[in-house]
Amino acid sequence: MIVVAGSVSVPPENAEAFMAAAAELSAASRALDGNVDYCISMQASGTFRFFECWENEDAMNAQFAAGPFGAFQAAVGDLGMAGMDGKKYHIASVGPLFG
Repeated sequence: MIVVAGSVSVPPENAEAFMAAAAELSAASRALDGNVDYCISMQASGTFRFFECWENEDAMNAQFAAGPFGAFQAAVGDLGMAGMDGKKYHIASVGPLFG
């Protein structure tokens, strides 16, 4: 399993436009084969956190070739994104939090 997590910022005046594009990307990505979860949320005005969970690296990489990711890049390209900090984690096993 692959987990991707991180954050990105845009100027506060562009936060609404970024969130609209992020909501479309999240919905489209959750529909892709191999996606377990995909979420982008606003933490503060203009600061967003993202969390993705994929069955494997091939599924994660396939999202970049999918149309919704390109549409997202086009939509946010002029919004002044800065400070993107993302990490990819390879998870060997998954189990319940308690028990």
